[in-house]
Amino acid sequence: MSYDEMKISKLGDACCGCSACAAKCPKSCISMQEDKFGFLHPVIDAGACVGCHSCDSVCPALGGGKCDEALGIRWAKGKSSELLEASSSGGIFGLLAESVIAGGGVVCGAAWADGCRHVEHVLVEDAVSLDRVMRSKYVQSRVGREVYAGVRDAIRSGRRVLFAGTACQVAGLKRYLGKTGESDLLLTVDVICHGVPAPRLWSKWIDYKNALRGSNVCNVNMRSKKAGWLSFSAMYEYIVEKDPSPTCESTIFNQDWYMKAFLANASLRPSCFVCPAKRGCGSDVTLGDFWGFQGIHPEVDYSKGVSAVLCNTLKGERAFNVISRLTWNGPATLEEVIAGNPSLVSSVAPYPKRDEFLKDVASGTSIPNLMSKWDFRPTLMQRIRGKLGGIKRRLKKIIVRGA
Repeated sequence: MSYDEMKISKLGDACCGCSACAAKCPKSCISMQEDKFGFLHPVIDAGACVGCHSCDSVCPALGGGKCDEALGIRWAKGKSSELLEASSSGGIFGLLAESVIAGGGVVCGAAWADGCRHVEHVLVEDAVSLDRVMRSKYVQSRVGREVYAGVRDAIRSGRRVLFAGTACQVAGLKRYLGKTGESDLLLTVDVICHGVPAPRLWSKWIDYKNALRGSNVCNVNMRSKKAGWLSFSAMYEYIVEKDPSPTCESTIFNQDWYMKAFLANASLRPSCFVCPAKRGCGSDVTLGDFWGFQGIHPEVDYSKGVSAVLCNTLKGERAFNVISRLTWNGPATLEEVIAGNPSLVSSVAPYPKRDEFLKDVASGTSIPNLMSKWDFRPTLMQRIRGKLGGIKRRLKKIIVRGA
C-alpha cells in the first residue's frame, strides 16, 4: 500500500484526534499537528511511510466496534464526603482509581499542563498524584505516543492499568493494544461525552484570565460544587509571584463564557457531531453524571453528586463490585440515564453559527471581542423547554412524595 492509499491521510474532519495512528506507526512517520483551532490531526512523512497499514487498522473513525452492552446499570455515589468534594459527580472514578493504585497498578487520565493552558493524558502510580487526573476537563486532551506505550508496557509487566478517557480515546487505545487490550489487567472507563472543545479557544481563554487578573492560573476546577452539584461552578485558582497563597474565582457554569460556548456546541470538534465511537468503544465501564436523578430518587441526598454507572463487561462489573461497599448505590435503567444524558447514545447537533464562531477564533479575534459578539444566550424555544422541563420535574417530585 502506498502513502496515497493510506485512509487516515484523507480523514479530514472525520478524524477524532485520538493519536492512536501516530502511536502505532512502526516507523514513527506520523506526527500529530494542530489545525487552526488547536485540534490535532495526523500528518504523514510520505518518504518514511512503508505502507504497512498499521495506522488505518487502529483508527476509530475508519470502522466502528460492536455496540457496547449494558450488563449492569446503577446509580452510585461514594460514602466519603471528601471524595465527593474532589469529584465532578459521584466519585466512582476516584474509587476505581484508588483500588487500582492500592494494588500497585497505574492510572491513566487527563491532567492540566502548561499552566492549565492544555490538557494531556498522563500515567500516575501513587495516591498523592491521583488528584491530577480527577475531575472533568472540558478541553480535548492529548494522548502521546509515550502514554500508549506506557499503558502497554505496564500490562506486559503484570501491572493493572485503569485508562479513562472519551469513547474515541478508549477505542483508539483498545485498537492500538490489540490482544494485549483483552487482558484482565486492563480496565477501561469512558465518560459520557458531550463533545470536545477547541484547545486553542481554551488557551486563549486562560491567557485572557491571566491578563485580566495580572496573575497566573495555577489550577482549574470546571465542576466545583461550591454552589452544589446541580449548579456547579467553574473555579479558577490564581497565584501571584512571591505570594504562595492562591486566590480563587468562581463562576456558575451558565455564566462562564467559555462554558456557555461549550454547552452551546459552538466550539466542538467536527467529529463530535458524528461520533464514531459512541456506545461502541469497547469500554468496561461508562461513567457520567446522573442528571435528572433528583426527580427519580428525591429521597436520596444528591447535593454533592450522583454518578450513572454502566458496566459494559463482566470485568467492569467485577471492578464495580470491589468498590461497591464504599458507595451508596441502587439499580437504574438505560432509559433513566439517557433521559438526562442523551449524548450517551446520540451525537450533539452543532451550534447554528459554529463555523462563523470558529472562524473568528482562528482569525485571532480577542476574547473580549468574542464575548461581545457571541453571548450564547439560549433561544426562546430553549428557554420555554427548560421551564417546561422544570415544571415536569417538580410535579413528579410532588407526586412521588405524596405516594
